Amino acid sequence: MKNTFKKGLTVTLIFIFIGTSFTSNVSGTIEKTNYLSIIKSDDFDSKIEGYMELGHFPGLVACIVKNNTVAWSKGYGYADIRPLHRRNATTDTIFPMASISKSVAATAIIQLNETDLISLDENISKFLPFDLKNPRFPEVNITARMLLAHQSSLKKMGFFVSVYSLYVKNHINWIEKYLKKPSSWFDYAPGKNVFYASVDINILGYVIENITGQTYSDYCQEHIFEPLNMKNTSFYLSDYNKAQLVRQYAWFKFFYLRVPFINVTEIMFPGGGLRSTINDMSHFLIMHTSGGTYNGVRILNESSVEIMHSAQYPETLDEGHYHGLGWYFKNFSDGETYGGHDGTHLGAYAIMKMRYSDKVGILFFYNQHSYLLGLLHKLQPEEKEAANGIREALFEKADEL
Repeated sequence: MKNTFKKGLTVTLIFIFIGTSFTSNVSGTIEKTNYLSIIKSDDFDSKIEGYMELGHFPGLVACIVKNNTVAWSKGYGYADIRPLHRRNATTDTIFPMASISKSVAATAIIQLNETDLISLDENISKFLPFDLKNPRFPEVNITARMLLAHQSSLKKMGFFVSVYSLYVKNHINWIEKYLKKPSSWFDYAPGKNVFYASVDINILGYVIENITGQTYSDYCQEHIFEPLNMKNTSFYLSDYNKAQLVRQYAWFKFFYLRVPFINVTEIMFPGGGLRSTINDMSHFLIMHTSGGTYNGVRILNESSVEIMHSAQYPETLDEGHYHGLGWYFKNFSDGETYGGHDGTHLGAYAIMKMRYSDKVGILFFYNQHSYLLGLLHKLQPEEKEAANGIREALFEKADEL
């Protein structure tokens, strides 16, 4: 097993670095002293483009949902910056949704809850081929609510463990062995503290398959994507041709490092494997802003959506955020509350937000993120400033529409 892991890791690292290319900044360089004048421009497009320069975003797509409809959407910059392959970023460009996928998994679990196929607070082991327990607290049952709100007491899988999972054939046996290791768990009881980990949501993929008898992908396609008319949304990279896909980049001071496409395995689908367009994801966001419906089709009960958007464990905060179900939110000093989900991917970032007071929503995706080999997970300062500026600009534009 160790030899297999080493070979797999070596192949992955070679693939990452040899499969990349170095590209200079195609949009030119703006002196940092000029950013303030650009981002303070009264012209909205100039402001967005200024923030893109600040964050080194080759391309960006964005939309605004207001009154439960798409009030505005647009693409900026490039989906592919290679001179011989240059393509504009459009509202039909496919981006990785990364952890926004968790909101889809939560939607699936809530649908099953509405039909009484699962209770949010019953022992989740009932729906698994093994007993899911923190070895230090074997008397405490873990529930779907705990998993969706990241209260399971599970640690996140490290980068090398995640890479190894790409080469495992029998995922259910492997994950059972992994979850029975005390080192995979914290030393506090489930339900007593919050820790954000994709493995929580990935486990629920098995639960959904065992309850429905369908693959996780097929269930989502039939019960979420088709009713929401999300025709360009899939977990499988093979469902797209390369001309549809955004090229992903990491910015390193003076050049872009092109990141290869990563074909996420089925074990990772629920926690971060989705790909979609801004057009398709606007339908999903409208379902949330409208209380569970899209285009006259009900996906969730209104009461279920309210629960998803509410703090499940209000006594615990995660870096200032409360966790709902596949959703998190934060109260700001101006009295507004903003909720939704972000998605971090190698070379790309996706943001979905809703303002609670008036149910205005925004989405924006861009194709530059320096999350490389698990070492730089958080946004870098300029990227963070740019992303926050774009978020604020989109909500300001929404107020003008």
